[in-house]
Amino acid sequence: MTLTVSHWIYLAVVVLVIIGMAMRRGVIPLCVIGTFVLGWVYSGHFVIGVQTLFNASLTSANVLLEIILIIAIMIALLRLLEHIGADQLLLRPVRNLFRGPGMAFWGTGVIKGVVSAFVWPTPASMMIGPLMIPIALRAGLPILGVAMAMNLFGHGIALSGDFVIQGAPKLTSAAAGVTVMDIIRASVPLVIATGLVSTVIAYVLLRRDMRRGRLTAEAVPEVPAERTYSFAARFAAIVVPLAFLATIAATIVLGLRGGDATALIGGVSLLLFLLIAFLEHGLKAYQAVMESLQSGFTFSIRIFAPVIPIAGFFFMGSPDIAPQILGKGAPGYLFDLGRALAAHVPLSAVPVAIIVVLVGVIAGLDGSGFSGLVLVGTLAQALGTPIGVHVAVLAALGQMGSVWSGGGTLVPWGVLDIAGVTGCSPEDLTRRNFLAVICGLIAATAVAIAMM
Repeated sequence: MTLTVSHWIYLAVVVLVIIGMAMRRGVIPLCVIGTFVLGWVYSGHFVIGVQTLFNASLTSANVLLEIILIIAIMIALLRLLEHIGADQLLLRPVRNLFRGPGMAFWGTGVIKGVVSAFVWPTPASMMIGPLMIPIALRAGLPILGVAMAMNLFGHGIALSGDFVIQGAPKLTSAAAGVTVMDIIRASVPLVIATGLVSTVIAYVLLRRDMRRGRLTAEAVPEVPAERTYSFAARFAAIVVPLAFLATIAATIVLGLRGGDATALIGGVSLLLFLLIAFLEHGLKAYQAVMESLQSGFTFSIRIFAPVIPIAGFFFMGSPDIAPQILGKGAPGYLFDLGRALAAHVPLSAVPVAIIVVLVGVIAGLDGSGFSGLVLVGTLAQALGTPIGVHVAVLAALGQMGSVWSGGGTLVPWGVLDIAGVTGCSPEDLTRRNFLAVICGLIAATAVAIAMM
């Protein structure tokens, strides 16, 4: 395929953004300028370039609205529980579940990973985040460590394998021309390699920075022993966790996934929020509802506002979203660049494996771990068949690259649910993840080459 000037502009901005993140520099101005220049060059009209700035941010906001809303609702519920003291009652039976930051890191991660396997990571974050975060903090784990554990186990390990819901392997297998079970079998050792290496390295670096005083655990206030609790607080402490457990069971039984699962947990949370508010405040509940919702939306918007213009630029790399920004017929720049890379590198098992995982990572930069699965599956079949390598292994490797990148561990606009629940910076979280995840993907690539 032929790359245009706008393709090279997009690539140049992507490289500069990656360098900027690595150097801990703000990249919003760079993405805004890149969006304007790309819109101008692609259309050939200055005015359309200016309009592209707004269209990109609007499209980005529309794509992210679901998660902005669910986080706002969950935070509103959490603020109400904190106000009436129900959060402290809720934590009493499990406040000593974790002893020390090590147990908190691995325990939080495993719980998030298990729940994510059944309901997918984003709704899982909303379900367990408000309950597990105070417990982990009390055990001495910094909030960034909590976010890393939830992120790596949920959006990384659980989603990259997707062994229960099987959305990822279905997409990959269809494009690669192999069965779903072929992809699942091939991905098991790759998920283990990536997950083990990335989580161990992340934990080692986390403990190193804790010893050096760079990261410290936030204080969790103790509850006065003499405090009395209202009926609403006691009711919420029992009903809220039971409702969330019932929601998890419902998503499994009903086969809900992705947006449907998120919608269910959001609706349940909103009903609980209103019920508890009326139990506590009666006819004056409207004021508590308004204040808690304002707090929730303020928190959510504060987290998402810096990400919207950045995501707007990267969404132009997706063939599904780019036409909404640049107009009908607009190319998906990331996908085109991935195809061009694959077409200009000599074929053998080692370079083909490297190409596929790199294309997966690049395709994932648009913030959707699943958008690149068809591409890597197609590439695995096209490049793997002529040289006689195991196509399923090659496709599974591409799945690792795409999901770990865009599924939400390497790009700030992919970790927003974790950042929203924990309150940490998306850029700080992805920066902490970067080295660990890249090492994990290198390990998976080496395992895949040995398996082919």
